[in-house]
Amino acid sequence: MQISKEKKIVPIQSDWIFKLLSKNILRLHEHGLIRLFNLDVEKTHSTFNKPIFFQSLIASEFYQELFFDHYSQTSKGKHGPFLTRNINYEDFSRQSNNFFIDDFMQILSSPKWGCPPINPSNLDKVKDVIPSLIFENSNIFFLDKCRTFNNSSNEAKIYEHEWSHNLSSFYEFVIYNPDTNKIHLLLLTYE
Repeated sequence: MQISKEKKIVPIQSDWIFKLLSKNILRLHEHGLIRLFNLDVEKTHSTFNKPIFFQSLIASEFYQELFFDHYSQTSKGKHGPFLTRNINYEDFSRQSNNFFIDDFMQILSSPKWGCPPINPSNLDKVKDVIPSLIFENSNIFFLDKCRTFNNSSNEAKIYEHEWSHNLSSFYEFVIYNPDTNKIHLLLLTYE
């Protein structure tokens, strides 16, 4: 008679544990909103591993959320206009600190279909906040699936689920500061 030895299976997501500290919003204009999620990070390894980091982030409870005009709703398996099963670590491209700030400000100030320009006082608020999120060693990533979703041609838009059409544009940046073990998830949503 053989005795089977049970193996303990530890989910890969257990390497990175995220604790949601706060959610902040700033209305850009009547059709646009910035959402900023601030997170604490606990990790079991000292090195940054992109696949494990993003698998853990995508699997986290707070990441699975639908975004509507001024509010959001928890929705397992959905993140903004995307299905979480269709998002993986390869969808996040790394950006330099300087490029991120320039790119982000360009996105904010560029015209959006059916949207008024950003309120100048709100633009000033964003200009004050964004640099405070970044440190010299920050790892900044952009969710590349947003490029396809934000394509100006409505025929090219890919709607992954029934609520995708609520947003006309969606931008996501992940800023990880290893020195402080903090993450800032920065979302721009336009209806």
